[in-house]
Amino acid sequence: MTQHSFQRSIFEKYGLMFDCVGLIVCGVLIHLVYIFWITPQAQEAVSTAELLGDVPARTLPIILKDIEQQACLTLTLWCLWLWVLRYRLFQNDGYLLELDILHLDKVAEQDSKVSTIDFVEERLAQLRASLKDSQLINAIDLAVRRIRLNGNFQEANDIAMEACDLHLELLNSKLSISRYILWAIPSIGFLGTVRGISQALSKANEAMAGDISGVGASLGVAFNSTWVALFLSLILMLISNSLHGREERLVAQFKSFVSSTFIPVLSLRMNQPVGSEPVKTSEEFDEHKDSKG
Repeated sequence: MTQHSFQRSIFEKYGLMFDCVGLIVCGVLIHLVYIFWITPQAQEAVSTAELLGDVPARTLPIILKDIEQQACLTLTLWCLWLWVLRYRLFQNDGYLLELDILHLDKVAEQDSKVSTIDFVEERLAQLRASLKDSQLINAIDLAVRRIRLNGNFQEANDIAMEACDLHLELLNSKLSISRYILWAIPSIGFLGTVRGISQALSKANEAMAGDISGVGASLGVAFNSTWVALFLSLILMLISNSLHGREERLVAQFKSFVSSTFIPVLSLRMNQPVGSEPVKTSEEFDEHKDSKG
């Protein structure tokens, strides 16, 4: 088993453990921020306002001081953690489309069809060793295996397309937790709203007596929790749609590369008569045209 396969199997086997560790780490980090910055600043602002008989100013510590906002921030950070793992943010295979990764332009005259496909399989083995979990390499590898099996290029193209579609389906299934988080954050904000309004109603007698500080603080809990939850959910939805759109565009580009470049070029080279001039790729034709021009 290669190092890449071992790492992937470890992640798939202990994926839930990585998610739980991420939740714990995010919770600890946010809690430390509250302990050393938000809570002390908020308490100082509240104490000052009580001495003056006024409502605390809407500073950032006051807006974030309650437990609902802390929970929303923790879930937001955890959601970003999950996306880093699921979307492989630090591995973008798009640049591979701009390169002749299989070196098909270096395939000289072949003695037989087998020698051409052997060259491609050898190059794929080198790429798998250097590229970790590349969807493009996986799709091409499946296509080459099918060509090796029965020499059917149409079936090879179809199985590569199915591999790309399966990648998106697996990705969607792995993102079920993050979709739950996107739903849970506004719900937690609504819970804070209900709690704040309940507290404000319980202090109605104080407001009628002329002391509105308790009612104002309770209503602050209600509105601040909702505001923070909606703000964070809007940001996360934007990031989620951007990342998923990026993945869909990348998969579409992989499909186009396999069906319009790799399969046709490999088919031409494998069916090329022995001793004839090697078939040129589209890039080679462009270079030849420019040199004559």
